[in-house]
Amino acid sequence: MKTLEIPCVGYSVVADWYEGKSTDKILLSLIGWQSSRKKYDDILSAIVGQTGMSALVFDYSGHGDSPFKAEDTRPAQHFLEVICVFDWLKAQYPDAEISVMGSSFGSFLGVQLTKYREFANLILRAPSIYRPQDFYNLAPYVHQTPATIAFRTDKEALAKHPLLARASEFKGKTLVAAHENDEYIPQDVIDAYVGVFNAELYVAKGFPHSIADQPKEQKEAYQKVIANWLKGNS
Repeated sequence: MKTLEIPCVGYSVVADWYEGKSTDKILLSLIGWQSSRKKYDDILSAIVGQTGMSALVFDYSGHGDSPFKAEDTRPAQHFLEVICVFDWLKAQYPDAEISVMGSSFGSFLGVQLTKYREFANLILRAPSIYRPQDFYNLAPYVHQTPATIAFRTDKEALAKHPLLARASEFKGKTLVAAHENDEYIPQDVIDAYVGVFNAELYVAKGFPHSIADQPKEQKEAYQKVIANWLKGNS
């Protein structure tokens, strides 16, 4: 694993590169809110080892070793960073097939990316969603607010979300990994993502939102499902 810095707009974000047996296929991993790239070592090492593909994960601004404070950032800024990192990958490996795996907030950003860049596969792990206007709000007014929580169970509002309305434009394959005991993501959100992407659904039995404290054997089984799905769709 190699740590590097990727330039954005006037600053750089810190990333980890996992080189597999080949760089013909690359997985871009988008972390969750208030997480860090270091927390993804287990799952990315497993996926790289089982698929042979390479992987990249980075810290958004306000996360891990990247600059700024989380409370001073907005989803729009993080999405700009996703664009910069994706384009950096394409410039370094122009012929590679890129897949994107988002975790929670990272899934929301990965879905945004389907509108602006083409890539092969999309994996949404415990996928979050936010009100359209929250894309431009400061982080304290976005994450786990009463308005956000209420929005996630409003089927009519979810159906009208512009992010979901344009999901059918994505030409790749999608896997939604839902966590059975997720305390933040209700079934309405899972159903919405599965429906608009015509996605395959994997339900991780007994898993809460975070997999960090799950028994090793359960995490390994979870990682294997994702790795096998990537092997079958790449």
